[in-house]
Amino acid sequence: IDTIQLVPEGVSAEDAIFMPSIETALSVVHDAHVRGGENVAVFGQGLIGLFVTAMLNLHANQEPSLRGKYGTITTFETLPDRLAASAKMGATQALLPGGFSGPFDVTIEISGNSRALQSAIDSTSDGGRIIVGSWYGNSDVSLKLGMNFHRSHKSLLTSQVSEIPATMLGLWDKE
Repeated sequence: IDTIQLVPEGVSAEDAIFMPSIETALSVVHDAHVRGGENVAVFGQGLIGLFVTAMLNLHANQEPSLRGKYGTITTFETLPDRLAASAKMGATQALLPGGFSGPFDVTIEISGNSRALQSAIDSTSDGGRIIVGSWYGNSDVSLKLGMNFHRSHKSLLTSQVSEIPATMLGLWDKE
């Protein structure tokens, strides 16, 4: 019973069904910690990827200190309908994989496809951050993490929705 979340007053049942996906997307955006001027790529535009794109766009347009300084939001997806939805959610560019290789300051992999994860790693600038939002479960994932990766000082970070990041505890709670 401690894990039950009541639907806030004023939220319709049609909107409430998206709450777990919104929570996941918000966790990914928090973990990415995108700063003004950074160019971001989001790999995967399924439901959660679209929510991530929308939140990044919302943050860029509502935060007065970032207006006009945010950088770009580039999305990658294999399905044309999802690319179209991504553009509507605020992507600066919505591209097929391989359409642009970066570099990006922050890449977010939310596709569940290990090839997309490798593309995210490869298209992240030196010193950049790769956020892995996908859940691969018990699947083996093969990545190329050779000399170029190690010399690049890229950070490979996981995102997990079950807990609020320690740096966000003063601003957010599960409720």
